[in-house]
Amino acid sequence: MNISKLQLLMSQSKINNSNLALISGVSDVTISKILNGADAKISTIEKIAEALKVPVGYFFDDSTINQVSTGNSNILVGRDNNGKISVSECQDRLEDALLEIEHLKELIDGKDKLIVEKERLINVLMNK
Repeated sequence: MNISKLQLLMSQSKINNSNLALISGVSDVTISKILNGADAKISTIEKIAEALKVPVGYFFDDSTINQVSTGNSNILVGRDNNGKISVSECQDRLEDALLEIEHLKELIDGKDKLIVEKERLINVLMNK
């Protein structure tokens, strides 16, 4: 386990040992031991990763994540299983979703017009 990555993530998240213990369900003593180089069970690492909202692989990958935080946003975009962020992939998916939404809106409008026309036709036929 890459302890420096855990320390960096805790620092970026402004979380101390006690806070991490509280949100992860791992004892404060265990957190301290891990930060001092002790081996950790995978179940413990999973709890820590879940609490810090990163994939377990993040702690074993040599690369680091550079995050820029602005405002109070907790949005995480395009992370792969190694913790790398791909904004362009997210942008592509967003554009595809927006195009699909536009298409669906057009379909709904067309169906609404058909319903209005059918109701008009029913009224004409009923009044004869």
